[in-house]
Amino acid sequence: MSEYTTAFATGSLMPERSAQIVEELRQGTPPDEIDPSIFDINSWQGQRRKVAEIKRRLSNADRSVWEDLPELPKQERALVIYYCCLNTYPLLFDFHMEAVLPTWRSADRSFEAHDVRRFLEQQAETHPEIEGWGESTWQKVRRVMLQMLREAGLLWEDELRQVDHPESFWSRFVEVGDLWFLEAAFLNEEQRRATARSIQQ
Repeated sequence: MSEYTTAFATGSLMPERSAQIVEELRQGTPPDEIDPSIFDINSWQGQRRKVAEIKRRLSNADRSVWEDLPELPKQERALVIYYCCLNTYPLLFDFHMEAVLPTWRSADRSFEAHDVRRFLEQQAETHPEIEGWGESTWQKVRRVMLQMLREAGLLWEDELRQVDHPESFWSRFVEVGDLWFLEAAFLNEEQRRATARSIQQ
């Protein structure tokens, strides 16, 4: 069982900064030489932490999924980064698959801070590291989790919703064998099958 960390709370999805880093990588800049000052915050340590987390997220997904990030529309860009985050942080993956997705499948698709807290309290039974969090960490983790869902377009005014992107967008996940993400992004079975068929043609 993977230990839960709160590293993702360093920043939410950061799609614009992620696109800048992808552009640097495409131009041949080695990952270790990317300038953290692209983040206009005062703390050098804060800049470094955010850049490190973005690079970590990208490294946990196939390059073909995110290589065109600078050219994508804002909403698609954010959803690609959300996918990278699910691949990077076990806590986020479990949260999405065990709390968010079941809520989407239910009759009531409202999703709020108390739903996040209930999930975390349940997970604390098998993840004692959660018990070591202070109240400020609890609040920050809940806030960032909800913010990520909003930025990815999956949560709007406390209601889960499906996003509308072209089939060509979804195919990138199928091509790397991650059909599960289409279901995670609330595509129905017919939509998932259509995307899979388009790859085979």
